[in-house]
Amino acid sequence: MNYNYEYFSGANVTIENQNGGRITECAGISYSISNSRQPVYGYNSEYFDVMLPGRIIVQGTIVVNQTRKNYLEDLLKTKLANGELFYIQIIFGNDTANQQTLIDCALVSSGKTIQVTEQVILEEYSFIAKTIE
Repeated sequence: MNYNYEYFSGANVTIENQNGGRITECAGISYSISNSRQPVYGYNSEYFDVMLPGRIIVQGTIVVNQTRKNYLEDLLKTKLANGELFYIQIIFGNDTANQQTLIDCALVSSGKTIQVTEQVILEEYSFIAKTIE
């Protein structure tokens, strides 16, 4: 038997402006897409009868190695027009055919991970996005 499975052990993640210009790379990313659909039950129904449409949101966290205080926030201010949203490009493995783009991203919070080891200091930024392509 021949199994042709391909697994990815990491991702190349970059932040880009809306024109496709690269702003920086990330050390890590996690994200999810949520839909607020709600079930509707009829009178005396044990199971729901229909689903109401909901609103979709993409939210997650990107991680960058700290090179200076507020690195990513300052970088986005200098590289983007006022209020401009950005893209997050994710390439799984080395094949650009295996990629996803998070569209119209905005930062919503930030934090740091600091350990008393030789581990580098990480800046963590929570973001929301409009959609994933």
